[in-house]
Amino acid sequence: MANSWELGRFLDTLRFFQTLPFVGTLEPLRPMLAPLFPDLFKPLAYRGSGLVVVMGATGRTGQAVVKTLLDQGYAVRAVVRDRAKAEKVLPPAPFLEITVADVTQPLPADLLQGSRAVINCVGAKVQPNPNAPPPGLEIVGASPEAVEFEGMRHLLERAQPYFQSQPNSYPLFDYRYPTPPLKEVWGALDDVVMGGVSASQFYLKEHSALFTGLVSTENSGGFVSIRTRNLNPPLNLQGYTGIQLRVRGDGQRYKFFLRSDPAWDGIGYALSFDTVADQWITVELPFSHFIPVFRARTAPNAPPLNVGQIYSLQLMLSKFEYDGALNPHFRPGTLNLEIESIQAYGSLPLPRIIQVSSAGVTRLQQPNLDLKGQPLAVQYNDQLGGILTWKLAAENMLRQSGLPYTIVRPCGLTDQPGGKDLRLDQGDRLTGSLSREDLAAFLVSLLNLPVACFRTVEVAATDQPAAATPNWVTRLGQLSSDRP
Repeated sequence: MANSWELGRFLDTLRFFQTLPFVGTLEPLRPMLAPLFPDLFKPLAYRGSGLVVVMGATGRTGQAVVKTLLDQGYAVRAVVRDRAKAEKVLPPAPFLEITVADVTQPLPADLLQGSRAVINCVGAKVQPNPNAPPPGLEIVGASPEAVEFEGMRHLLERAQPYFQSQPNSYPLFDYRYPTPPLKEVWGALDDVVMGGVSASQFYLKEHSALFTGLVSTENSGGFVSIRTRNLNPPLNLQGYTGIQLRVRGDGQRYKFFLRSDPAWDGIGYALSFDTVADQWITVELPFSHFIPVFRARTAPNAPPLNVGQIYSLQLMLSKFEYDGALNPHFRPGTLNLEIESIQAYGSLPLPRIIQVSSAGVTRLQQPNLDLKGQPLAVQYNDQLGGILTWKLAAENMLRQSGLPYTIVRPCGLTDQPGGKDLRLDQGDRLTGSLSREDLAAFLVSLLNLPVACFRTVEVAATDQPAAATPNWVTRLGQLSSDRP
């Protein structure tokens, strides 16, 4: 190990975290620096974590959902009827798994194994036929009853026992499925920023991640850490109890930090935990136990941790505890902390099944309905095998399942490029259209929104461009729950 300070590593740290030490982020300098250093402000790809099952993955909506999930850092199990078609239309990716199944038949027993949620894009296939009776459309393949209704029944046969056995949690970093974006968000932050010579690394293994390196007390050093770049948007962990780590360590005592302020050198909230050498353990860190800390000194006058906006997370090994006290389980030299998962734990559920239904499913029940002004699926529901009737029956079966769900009823879907803001509504009166790309982005965002649970929402595009980070929490919270 080098015994002299390394300028290059110091500069790499500043570049990765886009910051100046003890000053703050480089964000105010973006207009000046971005043209000169285009890679300096590389946006974060990470949005989520874990394995998501996509039913109907080779349909046009399913394809958009798979692409969005992979782009945002999720692993995907694509459930399809035709493997050859799936290999042709789905993007090649190391964390895309293809499973062949037919929803009109009982589904594989291990269909959901290891998953956190299902996005169900399955629907009866409708295609134009100029020789068909009005409206010139026909159902191809299995009937709407078999696809929509029996398909939901078969999905729930697998989903209810599996998801009911899973604890409520918010998977922040699930390294059982170590997709590349989960690596890009973390960087080494060692005592090189203070003149020390310790050095750490963070890399992905087959089903975990590893925080490793060498820690030295030379040059008045003595700490190594890995920290996330500021997350945008920040994590909202309101309603959860704390952070749960699944780790295998080396017998040393580590610290875990949360920051509810985007400032680089601001207050961090820390909690120490001990590891057992070469043994997997589950560590629970209640939010109420975190200590406000500024540069290894406790800050008793700091405000409470704001769990509603967590900008960064950090794992650290230091020779110090707090206020100059020594870490009793610290030793200079090598360190190894293997990480399987980091999640928020508590009683707050996230959606387990996100169901893509359709606008119009209840309109035939509405009094004084003018059929002529309705979409073709509403006007010709009976001629199309009762497609909307069976979609509504599938919705009702899901509502009665007891599982946390979100039902999304899109208006007319197009293959146009996305980028539009969405209007959310209830009451089955919304009209319009939206792109599958925008629908996919909305569906994927629901995975991490507890407020989305037990809601039915209709969506259509507006004429306005989408915000970089739409405030779905507020907008969904303004809608009624399906539950009294």
